[in-house]
Amino acid sequence: MICGWHVQKNLISRFAKLADKDRVLYDKIISLPFITSKTKFNDTINEINESEDIKEEQKGYIESKLANKNEWAKCLLKSTFVGGVSTTSRIEGFHAVQKKYLTSDGSLQKIFYSFRFIENIQITKFQDEFERHSSEFTKHNINALKDINEQFPHYVYKKIYPKFCKALNYKYEMISKKSW
Repeated sequence: MICGWHVQKNLISRFAKLADKDRVLYDKIISLPFITSKTKFNDTINEINESEDIKEEQKGYIESKLANKNEWAKCLLKSTFVGGVSTTSRIEGFHAVQKKYLTSDGSLQKIFYSFRFIENIQITKFQDEFERHSSEFTKHNINALKDINEQFPHYVYKKIYPKFCKALNYKYEMISKKSW
């Protein structure tokens, strides 16, 4: 995998002057690493290639990056298990944990232990967020969330839980006497 953040920073430096000419196209170009739809990704590439504001040198740069797009384009990484990681900082953090446990004389048991350790780190990192939303969950009887907790691994439940609670936390507020 190649860090999407670093790819984006390189795109920003290569296309900085385009921001003054065509801000919409510039924004599309720098968002390339994080586009989640293959159709939108391909449409953006076509728009780049058809644009008269982009120099041939810049088009060549984009083509060189597209040669290994399977390693950095989020829309293509969705078909590969990457554990939700698409930036270097997270990858480096995982590597630091793995380095502690994976050595040349290490066993297969140590490999599985390191993966379990990383999983526990991820769950612990999100613990505060889950606790913030726990009171909202108790206010509502959410059968779908209960089903998820019973049928899926605990990690899946922990990832979905705050999104459910946040979605239920919105309230209607009066804007004026005639509308809500």
